[in-house]
Amino acid sequence: MNIPKKSLLATLFIAVALTAPVVAQDIASAMKDLESERYVKAEQTLTQLATATPSADNQFYLGYYYLRTNQPDKAKAAFEKGVAADAGSQLNNLGLAGVALAKKDLATAKTLIDNAVKATKSKNQDVLMRAGEMYTLFDANNQNDPAEALRLLDLADKLDKKNTSADIEMAMGDAYFVKNDGGNAVGKYENALLINPNLAEANYKIGRVFLRGKNYKLAQDHYEKAIANDPEFAPTYRAYADALANSRAYKKASKTYNTYVEKTGTTNEELLLDVAKYYFLAGDYLQATTYLDKLKGKVNNPIIDRMYGWSYAGLNKNDQAVESLNKFISSAPEKVIYDDYKYLGRAYGQLGTPEGDSLGIINLTKAAPSDTLENLYREIASKYYTTKRYDKAAEFYVQTIANDKKPLKGDYLNLGQAYYYFAPRAAKAMGVAAEDTATTKQMRKSYYLKADSAFAKLAELDSAYAYAYYFRGNANYYANPSEAVATGSPVPFYEKYLALANKEIAIDASKQQTYSKNLIASYKYLASYNIAKKDDVRAKEYITKVLELDPNDKDAKAFMEGPKPTPTPTPTTGNKPAPKAPVKKSTK
Repeated sequence: MNIPKKSLLATLFIAVALTAPVVAQDIASAMKDLESERYVKAEQTLTQLATATPSADNQFYLGYYYLRTNQPDKAKAAFEKGVAADAGSQLNNLGLAGVALAKKDLATAKTLIDNAVKATKSKNQDVLMRAGEMYTLFDANNQNDPAEALRLLDLADKLDKKNTSADIEMAMGDAYFVKNDGGNAVGKYENALLINPNLAEANYKIGRVFLRGKNYKLAQDHYEKAIANDPEFAPTYRAYADALANSRAYKKASKTYNTYVEKTGTTNEELLLDVAKYYFLAGDYLQATTYLDKLKGKVNNPIIDRMYGWSYAGLNKNDQAVESLNKFISSAPEKVIYDDYKYLGRAYGQLGTPEGDSLGIINLTKAAPSDTLENLYREIASKYYTTKRYDKAAEFYVQTIANDKKPLKGDYLNLGQAYYYFAPRAAKAMGVAAEDTATTKQMRKSYYLKADSAFAKLAELDSAYAYAYYFRGNANYYANPSEAVATGSPVPFYEKYLALANKEIAIDASKQQTYSKNLIASYKYLASYNIAKKDDVRAKEYITKVLELDPNDKDAKAFMEGPKPTPTPTPTTGNKPAPKAPVKKSTK
């Protein structure tokens, strides 16, 4: 087809006019994706542009993407293509300066930047801004020069006579942030907001200043403003999650971090591990393991096994918890903390096997000395008590009380009962010969008296707690039964118990069933004591109380019936003796 030259020029002109704004729009969109950390989308757009039109500008923005995502070699290749496309374009030389800074070659970077500024006679606002920016892109101090950045950015700002460039104000804020000058950083970001009130990045970076200063409330306020400015500016969600986590709002932090992942599509293992940690801290163990599963085979980090172990323990998947935590402890012993032993011990304890119980206690015992939150000695003591290892239970209840600023009433109750139940078996447990009666009695007495001391402390903590007195009565009785009946040492304790228990029953009759067994035992002791004193009238009063609670109590009925008369012997042909009259029974 033959097209006239004039028509061809017109066609080309129209094509260029239509294409240029589209390309500019694509670059702006890609830069927005880059700042919002939608890296995959940004790379796709910039790669397509540089491939379709390998201009100096397109190569610069592609190289800039690689520089910002820590890929300096790829960035260098793109910038070099940009220089080749247009040697007079200084942006790619600035990009190469950025590559030199990434590789800690400050001298080369300075030369390239100085040459670019000189070549544009310090009059190109974009060159000056990008030059200043290069000095603030990297975390390490030896790769940054915030003072030189501010000098260059100040030159750019002077060229912005109408004060319309929010980018310059933002870059200056970044330089002050790198310089650790939070006040001036916030001032510059606020200047950017005056130019563009809906600039989410500005509020996000103000929040970042407060987050670094550990002012989590103000940080959260500005992150919320940034989200209102632009819900698609994803970095806000990650920083907001960190601020929430530092305020221990783990549930909201985990959901906020999850929003960041959804909006960016990130596969960064370190970030995914952070999300898993926040879900774990929020107690959402299922979501924690869901994130950990994304890291399988991708991360060689023993912390993953710890996170699995803790999460599986929370999900009651105890076999898997034991496997993961043992793997972690063996592979990274230098990283082990007491919590690892705590979760491992609890997982073992839930296996429901004697070996699991034993290993559970062993691991909890390793964790207990470092634990300052839960007092694991109480947990260990409870396990021993449940399995009737009363001597060990008592040992760990003693440690529970010693390691708690405000021991619980239950600690003293359980300590007393552990001594109480161990007392009759103490001698055998310690290998004392059965025929050694004196030693056996003394050991039994010592443990009953230890029990009494614990119950006495319980009564001090709560003088209206009826059971404290009942158990004191029992402990004093069994420490030396014959002496207790003769001297009446348990009497005041049983009387106090009866007074308190009956007072509670008078208020709430339903409690009688709860107290009934111990009431009967107390009345019987007091009856026995009065029988020993030959005060049958008083004894009868207590026996009457027993029969009111249990009309079929054999001891009480026998007492009330009195001794039976001796029957007249019946002649027999054998030598079998006549039955003897029953001895009056003790009611204890």
